[in-house]
Amino acid sequence: MNAVLGRVATAVERMPAIALATLIVITGVFGVFASEQQTDTDMTAFAPESELAQAHARIADEFGQAAASVQVIVDAGDGGDVLSSDGLALAQLLAATASSTSQLAPLLPDDNNGTPSVITWSLPVERALAQQGVDPASADATTYDATLSAMLADPAASAQIGSLLSDDFDAASGTARAGLVIVRLNGTDSASELATAELAFRDAVDDLDTSGFQVNVFGEHIFADELLSEIEAEMPVLLAIAFLLIIAILFITYRRISDVALGLAGLIVTIVWTYGIAVLLGPSYLGITGVMTQISIMIPVLLVGLGIDFAIHLTSRYREEVAAGRMPPQAAHKAVVSVGGALVLATITTMVGFLTNIVSPLPPIRDFGIFVAGGVFSAFIVMLLLVPSARSLIDRRRVAKGTYKPAATGTDRGLGKVMVRAASLAERRPRWTLATAAVVTVIAAIGGSQVSTTFNQDDFVPPDSNVGLVLASMQELFGGDLDETTNVLVDGDLTSPVAANALLGAQQAMGDTPNVRSTSGRPQVDSPVTVVAALAADPMLGEQFAQLGFDGESFADDAEVAAIWDLAEQAAPQLVASVLDADRTTARMVIATTAGQQQATALRDNLIDDLSAVTDAGLQVVVVSDFLRFEEALDALTESQTRGMLITLAVALLVLVGFFTLRMRTPMLGVIAMIPSALVVAWVAGSMWALGLSFNMMTAMVASLAIGIGVPYGIHITNRFTEDLQRYDTVDEAIRQTVVHTGGALVGSATTTAAGFGVLVFASLVPMQQFGIITAMTIIYSLIGAALIEPACLTLWARRREARGQLRAPAAPHVTPG
Repeated sequence: MNAVLGRVATAVERMPAIALATLIVITGVFGVFASEQQTDTDMTAFAPESELAQAHARIADEFGQAAASVQVIVDAGDGGDVLSSDGLALAQLLAATASSTSQLAPLLPDDNNGTPSVITWSLPVERALAQQGVDPASADATTYDATLSAMLADPAASAQIGSLLSDDFDAASGTARAGLVIVRLNGTDSASELATAELAFRDAVDDLDTSGFQVNVFGEHIFADELLSEIEAEMPVLLAIAFLLIIAILFITYRRISDVALGLAGLIVTIVWTYGIAVLLGPSYLGITGVMTQISIMIPVLLVGLGIDFAIHLTSRYREEVAAGRMPPQAAHKAVVSVGGALVLATITTMVGFLTNIVSPLPPIRDFGIFVAGGVFSAFIVMLLLVPSARSLIDRRRVAKGTYKPAATGTDRGLGKVMVRAASLAERRPRWTLATAAVVTVIAAIGGSQVSTTFNQDDFVPPDSNVGLVLASMQELFGGDLDETTNVLVDGDLTSPVAANALLGAQQAMGDTPNVRSTSGRPQVDSPVTVVAALAADPMLGEQFAQLGFDGESFADDAEVAAIWDLAEQAAPQLVASVLDADRTTARMVIATTAGQQQATALRDNLIDDLSAVTDAGLQVVVVSDFLRFEEALDALTESQTRGMLITLAVALLVLVGFFTLRMRTPMLGVIAMIPSALVVAWVAGSMWALGLSFNMMTAMVASLAIGIGVPYGIHITNRFTEDLQRYDTVDEAIRQTVVHTGGALVGSATTTAAGFGVLVFASLVPMQQFGIITAMTIIYSLIGAALIEPACLTLWARRREARGQLRAPAAPHVTPG
């Protein structure tokens, strides 16, 4: 490592322009790849690899995309009524728009289970008008009201009308505030085609004149598009705030614009490199990771906080060497050699802290750890070359012009005075300091053990966004998402009458199952048997099915089921392909449900009971839904918390002990460097409990953060202390100078890092806000640990070795830098 750093230091000293040119070329290459970056907002990406995940993948591979639909929420407002003639006209207009939008050509055919492609709350009334010989489009208000009143008097007809009306539907008065229009799309089309169709329909509806009604279009791909737009619009603002705060803090610290500009330039280059690496590792190239997700989008803010540390330590050491009398080229060389070793170790441990996320069962968290590790490595390379090279070039020119004046070090201003006071605790009361820390840690650990784990998809939706408002409106008016579906994957021989009748029996049992949508006691299910039943309604096809053993209600004991499937496939190939494979060994049942995340597990258990006839027939079933996958993700997250923390701490400790053993034959220094970070994990967990925060997809990385942020602080203190032991006559003086010089740099680093992360409290996503709060706490606690706890440990360690005569004699006369 020393040899490599020596070569880098030589290049920075003798060829700074070439070093900068190399950085520019590499940045250009990564910039090309970074332009291809994509983001996935699908919440099911958080699901772990499991039986459910495999079933979900099989459904997509064997049957195409799940049946998709777009919902249109029509709200007449307080005191309004969508059952009026104006509401009827709007419903007809929306249905006509769906039929005329060219991108909606793959509408699901009307003959599947007798359900039309476009379902409106006014459809039953329109059909009743048509049966009277009245064109619904030209029906006057009197005729419409009379027809509606007659239907509302019939309980069955009234229930049918109310199925797509808001919860305040009153059959007695014939009023409802809101209604739904559901546009059903062909599930066999690709995700990109469905996305194009949904977005085109949304735009077409936005162009309609819907005065008097609030109309919102909602669908899976519309949700993803608007959520991504919200996040992409917000992130530049957060980055801008972070940059402004860091500029202010760096300027107050450095009082020199060029140093601030170099740090910011390094951050920008680091972000470009990181995005380029993420694309190279992604599915389009190496396939090691997936695309970026919601949590990956915050990586730039994370790198702003972590990356500026490298620039601050290099700049501080460069200034210290210049103040000691070295010329700019030699000061740049010395900065790389002296601080570079600590930065290498800090980079390794930080990367280890985040790379331990690869053991997480949740793909986005695994990818997040890899992306951040790549970003930290990029920051190390970029800052190690950029800061000393550019600083040396700038100062060389000033020397040549006779305008060069060394910048002040941190010890010349308030930071040094503050750190001198901090160092006094380590000198005078190290045991008292450690005892206090131990008590605080025990209390925090007890509280941290009570922190709960949660996962709620709604947390990833900004409440004030259009998506958030639509979801809130749907919950308020209809009690939840009426487009929810649950799939059942069925495996086995599906050509026997027993299997076919078992499917029919299971569907009949679902008629009174809680959270299964039904119409007049008939569950809304798409499956191979519902396709056949719908096709059998046609007289000609019905006769052919009867000859093969299906009478429209059940399969005969000697029914030729394989031939029935073949006949159905000839009549409706797309419909059969969406629910039955070519080998007749795998089928899919698509059930319209209303369980939501809270009732998903109960619904699954009830469906398993309904499917008992299917399993008794020798078939295997797996119930799959997005909400079940969320619940599985929560369980996986809970199980991985303690394991992830232990692995992170153990690996980082192994790296540090190994480093100090090889370099100095003092493995105890590796343990000491880890002590503050281990304490920080407990402190942060305890603070989360005190603040009522929970572990979720983002706060689950608290251990990675504590190691990634805290260990480098400890490394810088320990590394500098080993130097100062050789430069000063006493342990107390060595620890004082270590805390003053390196501690001062850590204060500036912690301040800028906290500012970079702190802007996340302004994010609209709750998990991001919590992540910002927890990270800011982690930084503050890490600074406290590095400035108070670790110096106390180092003081006791050094005094004990000194008493045994094991400390090396000073290698140079007493010198006070600067």
